[in-house]
Amino acid sequence: MIQLVKNSLVLSFIFFLCSCIGPVKEIKYQIEDSFEDDSIPENPSSLAEIHKNYLVNILNSGSFDESSLKNLFITNIDDLIFYPSSHSVTCMSLKNSAVQWKYNHHTDITSGISSSNEKVFFVDYDGFLLALNLKGSIEWKAFVGEILSPPVFADGSVIVRSTNGIFSSFNIIDGSVNWTYKVPSSPLPIRSWGELTIFESILYAGIGSGKVISINIVDGSLIWETTYSAPKGVSEIERSNDTTSKVIVDEFALYAISSKGNIAAISKSNGEILWSRALSSFDGMVSNNDSLFVTHNTGSIYKIDKNNFKVIWRNSDLQDRNVSRPFLYKNFVVVSDFDGYLHFLNLNDGKIMTRIKISDTHLLKPLLTNESNNLFYVSVSGDYHLVNINLDGKDEKDDHNDKNNEIYTDKKIPINENENQSDSILDSLKFWE
Repeated sequence: MIQLVKNSLVLSFIFFLCSCIGPVKEIKYQIEDSFEDDSIPENPSSLAEIHKNYLVNILNSGSFDESSLKNLFITNIDDLIFYPSSHSVTCMSLKNSAVQWKYNHHTDITSGISSSNEKVFFVDYDGFLLALNLKGSIEWKAFVGEILSPPVFADGSVIVRSTNGIFSSFNIIDGSVNWTYKVPSSPLPIRSWGELTIFESILYAGIGSGKVISINIVDGSLIWETTYSAPKGVSEIERSNDTTSKVIVDEFALYAISSKGNIAAISKSNGEILWSRALSSFDGMVSNNDSLFVTHNTGSIYKIDKNNFKVIWRNSDLQDRNVSRPFLYKNFVVVSDFDGYLHFLNLNDGKIMTRIKISDTHLLKPLLTNESNNLFYVSVSGDYHLVNINLDGKDEKDDHNDKNNEIYTDKKIPINENENQSDSILDSLKFWE
């Protein structure tokens, strides 16, 4: 009997130790690896292009002859495309692919670029917010400190957030300061490029410790602050739980997801939590009228019902490929990966319908062109591609694919409404609820 008790204690102790290993690995995966934005994943799956469903057309290609950074953004004003590299901004016409002008900067560009109807904004290594006119000349600059997230603009002002938690609003015409607002900084903040969101003259932003704030952009006053994903754990690394992605806002609510914790729907009026569930993402999500599309830290992609937080589908085919934030295009959820592949997922069931390789490196967030309804992609190596997918006919080049290497699944993913369909041990065990 005594021996049986001893054996039970030993087995319990071993089980306890094994249960501790998973979260440690997951913390490293979700936090430490997330900083390595341009790193190649450790165990990427081998891929082949898929042409048997829809034909992806490359309408135009070229190169800016300069490399960029993964955290920078391309932007456009009408048919003009603005591409930032580490030391320059290039303006190109989409109609004829001709370079209109190139602005060379004396130091590194660290965030941006963003555009209003008349100006282009970026922040440099020295901590200055700069405004370029559409002829490529500096209109004004203002000191803002270290900025990683891109500037946003609304109602005649441009707003930035510094890494030390200061939100600043500047007059879009002359760069004069409208207001500043400072939030308490986290003990161990994640250096992220999360975008700010403006909706109906209200600024929404995810901040450290699993919080979201709402600020009036007219006078910079705080409307509310709420915690939707409370940090847990003993060490600062374990408690590091920032909102590193863009907050989604629609007519009814706002939606936020933390880098290691929860996804939640929040009332716009008072910050009340409408629903919350365990799910983590560093890159973030997009939405349509009734669903959220999320890239989990492992590379799996989720479609979640906005109303009741149920998982509609989950695609895990692209794990460990540094998958981008989803982009909704026509009838597809489009993601890119570290190897320059574009993956077109069926909007309704999440199956990969078509895949094409357009670059050898990471792709920046795409633009949807105004007139032609095409996707414009630029890689961090500077090559660009204008892409369209044919919905009317299928490509007949089925023999182009190597069936043995092709990753394409028809398997059904069982959905349990009461369990989290997450890929992480932390999420599935719901440590953060």
